[in-house]
Amino acid sequence: MLPYRDFYYPLNVFMHVLTLEEGGVTALHYGLFEDPDDSIALAQERSTELLLSRLPKPPATLLEVGIGLGTTLERLTRMGYDVEGITPDEKQIAMAPQGLRIHHSTFESFQTDRTYDVIVFQESSQYIDSARLFERARDLGQRVVVLDEFALKEMHSLHTLERFLAEAELHGFKLVEEIDLSKKAAPTVAYFTARLPRYRQALITDLGLTDAHVDELVENGERYFASYEDGTYGYRFLDFVKV
Repeated sequence: MLPYRDFYYPLNVFMHVLTLEEGGVTALHYGLFEDPDDSIALAQERSTELLLSRLPKPPATLLEVGIGLGTTLERLTRMGYDVEGITPDEKQIAMAPQGLRIHHSTFESFQTDRTYDVIVFQESSQYIDSARLFERARDLGQRVVVLDEFALKEMHSLHTLERFLAEAELHGFKLVEEIDLSKKAAPTVAYFTARLPRYRQALITDLGLTDAHVDELVENGERYFASYEDGTYGYRFLDFVKV
């Protein structure tokens, strides 16, 4: 049985596409494409390298909020960081490598006596209210590093970048670096949209999807990519320090 079959939808679909196309899944986050012919693995590694390049040297204390498959958490641990991860998702914990320090908790309710040099949000900030995120981060850390997508216009389900930045300032965090990665991240959406029809039958057979599910995912992917193209959505690297 596929270990991720019952992972939450549609991430289980994307994991299966990666397995069929690339032979396995090492990460679930967006890649940063420099060239259309870049592999998804190379693009995802480029994103992780950007994150790593902005961190203080080991053994700095880090808190990773939202561990995904635990790949980055394991890498940071091997590099010598004093790092912990938190996630409210038991399925993420079950799929993570053994031996990592992982807490089953939401960020908002996470309790610890520790403080951290950096709190890392790699595509997890979008699930937390902006005000609550920075309110809690002020108690827990000196820096907040974010790689995530945002709404650049109002009336969308994602956090608006404007409000996110405003809440950071309101809660005593200064933005020290911002990188617009939208054009490099958007091809990740196109990568999956192009491959869903190719693996339609496998997705139906292996994951229990229907034709309607696949069609809906393709249509949603095309709309999502268009939202990047027209500037509705954007992808940012953001680095904040507490003042």
